[in-house]
Amino acid sequence: MEAFTVWQQMSGNENFPDPGMMIIDLWETGKHFQKTMTEAGLGDREKIAIKNNVRALLIKKLKQVGAFVETEANGNEYLLLTSGFSLIRPQDEITLKPPKDFKILPGSSPGEIIMKVRAVKGARSYLYQWTPAPVTPESVWQSIIDTRSKKVISGLPLGVNYSFRMAVIGARNQIVYTQVLSRYVS
Repeated sequence: MEAFTVWQQMSGNENFPDPGMMIIDLWETGKHFQKTMTEAGLGDREKIAIKNNVRALLIKKLKQVGAFVETEANGNEYLLLTSGFSLIRPQDEITLKPPKDFKILPGSSPGEIIMKVRAVKGARSYLYQWTPAPVTPESVWQSIIDTRSKKVISGLPLGVNYSFRMAVIGARNQIVYTQVLSRYVS
């Protein structure tokens, strides 16, 4: 259990000389949690509820010790490792690239258009938009969001020239649009 590993690594650790009562509280809460785990193993709902409460308290204690460790280590990876906590490497930040090969194709039925781009690394979803051509500042874009990079848009009126565009949506509100393409719906 991580609580015991942290307690063991932090006890007498010269890199974190004064964690105070946090470490003792962590040890005692960890022991109490182990006891309640054993008791809850028989399926008694009351014992399970007690175990869940002690688990929540143990998580709170781990977060307190973790905050202390982060403050004291000040970003020093070596010091963080000596604390006994498991470290998670930050993921590389992905900057979305503009979508490539944006195409508007006729669908298999009248009033259908297929919108597609080549899949973009880091995309969480794709935004499909269309409006009657020509595009003006007053144009109102119809929109659909999907996780796939290809979408069939149906129910469009025949013989109308539409403008289409797509956008790739990524983490942290990144959004990158394609160019606008126009096509008559047939």
